[in-house]
Amino acid sequence: MTRAKTKPLLIFDFDGVLVDSEAIYIKVEIEFLGQLGVVVDRDWYVLNFMALAQDEWRRRYGELVLRETGQPLSDAQFEEMKSQSRQLVLDGLKPVEGAPEMLEKLELERCVASSTRLFFLHRKLNQVGFARFFGNGIYSGDMVEHGKPAPDLFLHAAKAMGREGETCIVVEDSANGVRGGKAAGFFVIGFTGGSHCGERHDDMLVDAGADMILASHRDLTDWLNNEYPAG
Repeated sequence: MTRAKTKPLLIFDFDGVLVDSEAIYIKVEIEFLGQLGVVVDRDWYVLNFMALAQDEWRRRYGELVLRETGQPLSDAQFEEMKSQSRQLVLDGLKPVEGAPEMLEKLELERCVASSTRLFFLHRKLNQVGFARFFGNGIYSGDMVEHGKPAPDLFLHAAKAMGREGETCIVVEDSANGVRGGKAAGFFVIGFTGGSHCGERHDDMLVDAGADMILASHRDLTDWLNNEYPAG
């Protein structure tokens, strides 16, 4: 008799995995750099900046501007850019293809662990109607001292869900998120179903340590059904 596998806790990143917002963030942030005279390669920017903890992202973004222009990034400039990106995200926010269907069918316990500020994370979840899938299982980088790529947020989410030390699967679309999930000791699926994922995105996630790559929510559903069948 084959022993049934322990049902895992699924820990989802939000932006770029459940909602297709990363392309908007990346476009605004790179264009803003361009306005300041800073030209960056998109793939390099995605690898190094995407999904960083908010404070760390602000610090590195400012350092990049100072290094390339010799001028510090003012708080007013930063807030102007963030305000613009938030509004554009809210105006264009939509689920990643297949995400609603995947969540409707998902029988495994799940939560969200995102670098997004908690107030804005809740707003986005409510806007796309996903809050009902997660209940109280919504965790932000605001809740820990060190956000992604540190493991703290994933460990906090697992502990809060009562699954500390148990089987957890992280679904991430960023190298920084993958690194955080692996540092937490979890199995990490690199997800490439968002519109921001280019031809080399899967390679970037593999290089960061992803245990496997899935290109769509249908693929994720099929894999989960095969690995953890109902019953």
